[in-house]
Amino acid sequence: MNYEARLEEVLNAVAIDDIYELANDYPEETRLELDWQAIARYEAENDDSELSISAVSGIASDVVARPETTLERLEDVVREFDVPGREKPMARASVSVVNLPDDATFDVGGFSPEDWIGRLLALEGQITKRTAVNPMVEEAAFECLRCGTMTYIPQHGFGSLQEPHRCQGCELQGPFRLNETQSEWTNYQKIRLQEPPENARGETEHIDIHLTGGLAGDPRVEGGTRTTFFGRLNPVYTGDVVFEKDLVGTGYTVEQGGFEDTDLSEYEAIIDEVAAAPNTFELLVDSFAPSHQGHRHVKEALVLQQFGGWARTGRDGTHHRGDSHMFLLGDPGTGKTLLLEAAYEVAPRGALTDGTGSSSAGLTASIVKDSFSSEQFSIEAGTLVRANKGIAVVDELDKGETSDLDALHTALESQQVHVSKAGKNAMLPAETSLLAAGNPMGGHFDPSKDIADQVELKSPLLSRFDLIFTIRSEEDEAKIRDISEKMVSSRNRAGRRALGEDIDEDESEPSVRLDRDEFTAYVTAAKQVQPVVRDPAVAREIREWFVETKTSLPERYATAMGEQEYDGPPLPITARKLDALQRLSEASARMRLSETVEMVDVERAKPLIERSLADIGIAPADNSSFETATTDAAEVGI
Repeated sequence: MNYEARLEEVLNAVAIDDIYELANDYPEETRLELDWQAIARYEAENDDSELSISAVSGIASDVVARPETTLERLEDVVREFDVPGREKPMARASVSVVNLPDDATFDVGGFSPEDWIGRLLALEGQITKRTAVNPMVEEAAFECLRCGTMTYIPQHGFGSLQEPHRCQGCELQGPFRLNETQSEWTNYQKIRLQEPPENARGETEHIDIHLTGGLAGDPRVEGGTRTTFFGRLNPVYTGDVVFEKDLVGTGYTVEQGGFEDTDLSEYEAIIDEVAAAPNTFELLVDSFAPSHQGHRHVKEALVLQQFGGWARTGRDGTHHRGDSHMFLLGDPGTGKTLLLEAAYEVAPRGALTDGTGSSSAGLTASIVKDSFSSEQFSIEAGTLVRANKGIAVVDELDKGETSDLDALHTALESQQVHVSKAGKNAMLPAETSLLAAGNPMGGHFDPSKDIADQVELKSPLLSRFDLIFTIRSEEDEAKIRDISEKMVSSRNRAGRRALGEDIDEDESEPSVRLDRDEFTAYVTAAKQVQPVVRDPAVAREIREWFVETKTSLPERYATAMGEQEYDGPPLPITARKLDALQRLSEASARMRLSETVEMVDVERAKPLIERSLADIGIAPADNSSFETATTDAAEVGI
């Protein structure tokens, strides 16, 4: 049996239905997607197990070892495939191979280039840049300006246009002009794939990917999207003995969900144990930033933020976000950065940056001209987009440029980032929780001034945060002594443990505590739960809390809130606080791995919102448990 006959046999066995479907949809659809595992199992006569490259031969091996020629021969067979009722060949049909084995699938930067030059591999990562779809010439028709003879030159690679050396008619060296109508064209798009931010430590690896034909222009292939690209590793000559590398894309799969496909089998026992514990919430809070002393209410809030509520869309099209945004305003040296880093470390997905020097592209997205796109416009994803389905952690948010912060305002509520420039438009996903921190104006809190006069961010942006906490330098001697003792003890224990010394049980940290990976796995499992309120009493409690909290404010708040033409900053007790309570209650239910929001969840969330109001100087009349100065709502501007 010759090779083409063998290819046809394999296609009949593993893809006949897909070929018929392609023939029915052609020419609107031109790409046939083949499953590598299906090919390998058929050739190995093994229907049960996942196979590796070393365990196969034949076509499955050829696809990986010699993708350029093997895919071309597969395409030739598909184009001439005998489809009942179809007379003409599918001349523009293309073939891509997906679902490569684990030993051919890598993170960006997680493979040895010398082993994969010219071979087919799969790279997993996140799209951070893309160009628009542009025309690319595959075979250029050059017309001789002396005699009019047309010379056809196939174009290889993605570099400069290759011109003929001499005319095939008069045999002179031109001049020539490109005849666009006689040339053959295809679509082209360039993608930059990067390590997801939560996987990157140090310098982030990336690789550029070339997509042509039907692969270019898929609206799912957008900035922030987590995607697996399949392609041939290509060395790029730079004039030096050290080449750069890129990927000639042959296919891709776009991640559709968030965490549904995450393999948590290694952590099933600990997840079940934590969920069944009588003190699940306390265990998680104790495991979050254990070296940070004090501010337990802040830790509780940040733990709930990890779980979040879940987004849904009403029948009228109204979007209800599930992510909670939080802002920490505090004196330098109070541990804000430590808390932010802890949140980033345990989050299943996230991105970490700071407001200093960030451009609007850094925080949201932008359309830029640079060498990536040969000085054409390309769309670049920023922090919020890169943290899609996760948490964006931004330190020193108050140091950001005004334009950067303005760009966040709409994105935090709509959970989309819209960019537009020079006729280019894009809407990027940003289903992200924002955790930000900043310092009061002047660097430290001034007890003689209202909080309103010490917040540098604009009120419209602040109104998007469910919770705002102030973190002040401790002045109580007993608390200072307790914190210092714990800090000294923690450092000494860590040093003795590093030296291999035994530590007495009473000197050690609490033994029941989750490590980072266990914490992350538990959050990942919980994020797959979608709790709702089922008990009318719970729904009534949520409503009544909002009504009571809002109406218990002093008269001057109610007056300001009633002014339709009020041009001042948003006020603290608006419908957003009702949404915040619902989101935090859902987060609490998720934390319990429960599909039902119960009264215990509402009671866990209410004090955090009330404490947040107290921290910014506005407390309901019955919230006397917090020491706070009463401030006019319009003055506070939050």
